[in-house]
Amino acid sequence: MKEPLPGASPLLALRRIWQWPRALYLRRSARHSPAMKFLFSLLPALLLACIACAVNSLEQGFLCPICGTHWQQRIETSSRAKGMRLDLRQVGDVVDPPTLPQCTKCRFPLFSDRLTEQAKDPAKAHAFKQLGSFVRGADFQMLASKNPSYFALAQVQQILKAPHRHIALSYLRASWQVEDREAPRRRLLENAREHYIAALTETGTNDPQHGDLALLCGEIERRLGKWGDAEKRFRELESSGILKGTPQADIPALQLRLIAQHDSAPHLLDGADVAQIRDAKNPAQPDGRPALQLGIPGLTEDHGGALKLEQPLKPPTETPQEK
Repeated sequence: MKEPLPGASPLLALRRIWQWPRALYLRRSARHSPAMKFLFSLLPALLLACIACAVNSLEQGFLCPICGTHWQQRIETSSRAKGMRLDLRQVGDVVDPPTLPQCTKCRFPLFSDRLTEQAKDPAKAHAFKQLGSFVRGADFQMLASKNPSYFALAQVQQILKAPHRHIALSYLRASWQVEDREAPRRRLLENAREHYIAALTETGTNDPQHGDLALLCGEIERRLGKWGDAEKRFRELESSGILKGTPQADIPALQLRLIAQHDSAPHLLDGADVAQIRDAKNPAQPDGRPALQLGIPGLTEDHGGALKLEQPLKPPTETPQEK
């Protein structure tokens, strides 16, 4: 056994022994560093791939037909829904409600990809003048700055005298945007309920949409804890038989069970075919495009001048260029 060198302390020798495994690991790991660097470089790509598999989106350019502002906004182009709630909100790898393009300056919600073109139509000049006066007004600017985008859409729909069922759906979607905030959520659900009740009065019991409107109105009443109103509505639906033979036929029984438990939480559809309900809500035309082309009355004097409301908004083929 070698004697320690003069001046070398036992403590220094122990320190060298302690550091020996670490030094050996560093020498051996040097050969693996290129491979490790390669794996680490793949992590961002793998993360982006996982996100892309869930919801695909695209940065798109928009032009406001009210104030002429250009802006960029990311819009979903595809998603994968795995289910649907009783209020028809989709769940899974999906953004619901879909992102609504909203002007960054005047906060106008761009509800159709043809509005910029229609704004140049002389037949619609009067309609856009009225719409512009409302959007630039202090009331709309104050409310739109403090509320979600679908609330702004509901405000525009009201000034354009859209059918109550469309206004109600916008308020309902706005409530989804603030679902984690109790006070604004309840306020928006109250607004949606008010317009669903008006829509039920408009349609009448013989209208094919009456059952769907009653289901949504009753769901909102359950979510708001209006147990008496909700129970009455679903019992009337059961006794009327208007849902018999439809995919929605089992929903009143499920709702009555939740009402008996005083359960106001959101729930997935149970015992109903989600795919059939979704197809019934958004049937496809022969060319494969959504059939939901909702004319808004009261915009212009001639019938052909009505603006079209499309849901969801389709991506524009190109970004409008400022002249």
